[in-house]
Formats: sequence, structure tokens, C-alpha cells
Amino acid sequence: MSNNYNSVGKDNVSVSPKSYSIDQAIITANNGHEVELKNVIHDIKIHEGLHRSGIVVEIFLVDTANLTNELKLSGNEKIHLIIARNEPKLGEQGFDLELYIADITNFSEPTPASKSYTLVCVSKHMYLNNKKLLDGAFQGTPRALVSQIVKTNLDSKLQVSASTKGIIKGIYPNIQPLQAISWLLRNSFDDNTQIYFYESAKFGLVLTSYASILNQNEVYGNYNRNPNPTETMYNSKEEKMFEEERLKIQKMASSLNVSKLNASSKGTFGGVLNKLDISTKTRSDKTVQYDTPKIRLNTFAPINDKMTIDGQKITDFKKFKQHWITYNANAFDNHQNYHNPTQDEALLRSRMSINNLDTTVVDLNLTGDFNLAPGLIISLAILKQADVSEELSNKEGADGEIFDNYVSGAYLVSSITHHFGKEGYNINAKVKKDSFIEEQIRGK
Repeated sequence: MSNNYNSVGKDNVSVSPKSYSIDQAIITANNGHEVELKNVIHDIKIHEGLHRSGIVVEIFLVDTANLTNELKLSGNEKIHLIIARNEPKLGEQGFDLELYIADITNFSEPTPASKSYTLVCVSKHMYLNNKKLLDGAFQGTPRALVSQIVKTNLDSKLQVSASTKGIIKGIYPNIQPLQAISWLLRNSFDDNTQIYFYESAKFGLVLTSYASILNQNEVYGNYNRNPNPTETMYNSKEEKMFEEERLKIQKMASSLNVSKLNASSKGTFGGVLNKLDISTKTRSDKTVQYDTPKIRLNTFAPINDKMTIDGQKITDFKKFKQHWITYNANAFDNHQNYHNPTQDEALLRSRMSINNLDTTVVDLNLTGDFNLAPGLIISLAILKQADVSEELSNKEGADGEIFDNYVSGAYLVSSITHHFGKEGYNINAKVKKDSFIEEQIRGK
């Protein structure tokens, strides 16, 4: 069983970020009977991301007590899960989650005396989403409307940092609360950037925007692939050893996604907005040209005027992607309807921002961190591929720089899987960036 991974020093303080302890995993059956599961848990995975409206938790059990029959598992039971550790700098850290079983998968009998299966669990609001359809009238800013849905229909708290301007009015088309939130936000923008509604194990439900994330201007951590663990090598204090291992990239991989062919076909560098007014039966169109975003993760945009195809600037490839919207200009006398926010450049600018964020996508394997979550900004400092020991021994490389500026820089954390198992607490994270720390044209 893997209900803990202990690497502790004085006063039971963790000296490795791989450490964890399952302090509680109580399942409440439908008859109210409670059973502690932590001694039969072998593996836990917590999935979260900017595009997930709820976390998904997979709990793998090896059951020697025939709990499926004793508890009469029906697939809706409540589980109170607490995973924690005592860190040298921050003290007690962890997750305290109220979960509900959504499915039971991978059922097998590895031995005549045991059963194994995975409990797939979700948060309460995912179940409440199936309780009621929304079909009434609405009026307000998208931010206010989403907050109201979360509080009233999903019985949950929402952390809000996005700004959505303009009051809209309409009628919910008989849809579930989470689908209504998605429906409202697909036409909502903050400073021409996308809105995110998601749940993380650390912060709960969050409503934010890419502009809001960048305006905070905070870097959560500076990660590296330094092969020489200096703090551990010289037996430094537990806090320094812990931090060094936490910020060490165990493995990284990327498909880079720098193709200008794919990017231009998605409308990354411009497009045409076609509008059809069903009330006046008229059509209008507007071409939107790529402009270097005012706010971005790093200094230099992924394209510039020197990038050409057959002598033509890539930024001139702006009329291939056609966007079509329909709206009713006469729906209300004094209010904007649901489609109104899409009628200016915000829709296309937002699509550009979304596609630009896929300029470089990197998958990272890291050691465990309860505070790392989607929506945070981290920095990668990747050494050049050379004689690493030589690079580290010199303050500067042959060209005055020891870091690979192509993949180094600030990234947005897009999704995370927290994995608690026999190898300890580890993280698989997907991070993205929309820009570079140096110009992508080498000088002569």
C-alpha cells in the first residue's frame, strides 16, 4: 500500500517534496456508515486544468475486505480525502477535498483474496450540475451571471479575478448550469483575452482571464535542469535541500508547435469577422490585422516583419480565417443581447491570444508541490546542450549566454496531474508560452 512516502528529518519535517501522507480517506456509504480507506489505497491521481470545470480524482484500491459488497457501493458515495505533509518553509501543506464517486473502473481480482478497482471521483458541483436546467431570463455582466450560477445552482464558492464589461440580456436555452457558464463565457472577453473557468485542488473554483493572470506579474517559481544538486551535495539546511529538489525539472518534452502554417490557418495572425444581423437582414465584414499583443509572457512576439513566405509577410496572411456570427440588433431597446460582445474585434483578438499561447507547449515532470496550480506563471531556465559541467563552471558560454533562450522563459501552467504512489508525490504539468525572451531572428 502507498498511503505515505516518508522522507522526513527533525521534528517530522519533510526534506523531500516527494513526501506525502494520506491522513484521511473516509468513505460515507448511503446508509451513513463510514469506513477509512487509507490503508487500502495504492495510488491517487488528481487531474486539473484551465479547461476543466471540475477536478477528477482517481483512487486505486486493492480491497481485501470486500468493501464493494459490505458498503454496497452504488457509485455516488462521499469521500473526504486529506493528503498533507509538513514542509520546512511553509509548514503544513496539503489538499482537503470533499469528493463524490462518479464511476468505478478497472475492476479485477489480482488474487483469490483481493479485488482491485479505481474510484473515479468529482467535486460536489459536478453532481449538482445534473439537478436542474436553466431556462429563465438573465441580465447582467457575464462575471455577475457566472457568480450567481455558481452560488445558486452549484452551491459552491467562486474565486473571481476576471473583468467582463457590458451588461447583456437574454434567456437561458434550457441548459445545465456548467453548460450555461460555458455558453456565457464563449462570448466574453477581458482586454481582448480569453476567460477561464476551472477548478483546482488548491483554490477551488476560479473565474479569471489571461489578462488578469499576466497583470498580476508574479512568477511562482524558477525551474531548472541543473544536474549538480549543490544544496544537497554540501548538506545544506533542510529548507534549501527541499526547495532545490522542488524546482528541479526531472524530465521535459515538447512538440514546440512553432509552425506558422498551422498558426495562420487558425487565424493567429489575423482574420475576417463576418456579421449577419437577422433583424435587418444585412451583412457586414471587418478584417482584423495582427498586432503585437500589449501583454504577453515574455518580451518578443512569435513573429515579426522579417518572417516571410515567398517574399510576403506572414502577417499579411489575414483573410484565410473567416469568422461568422449572427445577432439581433433590435432584440432589446435599452440593453445589449447575448451576442453583442462578439461584434467588435474582441472575438478575433481573443482567438489570436488563444492560438498564440500554443506557440510553445512543454510537458514537465516535477516533484510534488501542493501549491502549484493551473493559472500560475512559472519560469524555465534551461541550459544549452553542450558540455554541461563546462557551461556551469563558466559564467558565460561561447556566445556570452549559458541558457537556451529558445525554450527558456516564462510559461503559463495549463494543466496538472498530481500523482501520489509508491514513487512518492510527483507532478506532470503542461505549460505554454506565447512569446520568447529574445528576437526570433538572428542578427547577421
